[in-house]
Amino acid sequence: MQNTVKKHFGIKVVTAFAGLLAGGVIFSSQAPAQASSNKTVTIYLTRHGETTANVMSKVQGFSDFPLTKNGVSVANDLGYGLKGTHFKSAYTGNLTRQEVTADHALDHSGNSKVKIHTTKNLREGGYGSFEGDSIQADNNKIAGVYGYSNGDEFMKQTGKDYWNKLQDAYYKLDQENSQNTKLVKSDRAESSKQVQTRMTKELKTIAKDTSKDGGGNVLVVSSGMSINEYLSTLNTKKYTGAPLKNAAVTKLVYKNGHFTVQGQIGSLHYVDKGAKAESK
Repeated sequence: MQNTVKKHFGIKVVTAFAGLLAGGVIFSSQAPAQASSNKTVTIYLTRHGETTANVMSKVQGFSDFPLTKNGVSVANDLGYGLKGTHFKSAYTGNLTRQEVTADHALDHSGNSKVKIHTTKNLREGGYGSFEGDSIQADNNKIAGVYGYSNGDEFMKQTGKDYWNKLQDAYYKLDQENSQNTKLVKSDRAESSKQVQTRMTKELKTIAKDTSKDGGGNVLVVSSGMSINEYLSTLNTKKYTGAPLKNAAVTKLVYKNGHFTVQGQIGSLHYVDKGAKAESK
């Protein structure tokens, strides 16, 4: 962890001499060690900017599609909107769209010296044999797993459970090799549980390490479905399962071992603020 804070605790020695007893007796006590740092951490959990796959409506999980020109512009707006916010660190998945979004956001917010840490635990959900497919072409097949006639009905009827069920439909169909590919099972689509587990583990680790390091703000850039699947595990009435727009931010506050959502889920406040500031 960067900028690790070390505290040195003094030792208080109390000495007492027993009257006229030969040799005397020395009593010493060490002051109790202070509790380890447990400072508040605010994670700015952010979706990446627009990609070529977004524009072409293609399935992109582990596939590494780049940002469009508009995607870079939105990432810049995000940065301008975050000016005045100091980030202690930044983390992204190991996909270009996530790393580039974070890089532009940091550069334009005055945090250009902050190092970006990448980890596969924060990447998008994996879709195995469906990677690169047309979303529209796959919709009916995915909806059919649950007995729905089309993707629109599937989304409407499942509400906030939609993203988890969507991930699990990809998983089920790919384990059955519905696409007739030669992918080994370990390279096939993830389940929602797999995505939730790795996202939860990584975010908790980031929060705990930052808290011990004195707390502060952390920029985390991930992807739409993986963020939604993670948010569905939190105990908050704010989560509705609504799609997250590019560069939308959800602020998570970590205190005393627990996350709470601060403000709106998937807010475009910083993007809109940055766009206005840039246009002046």
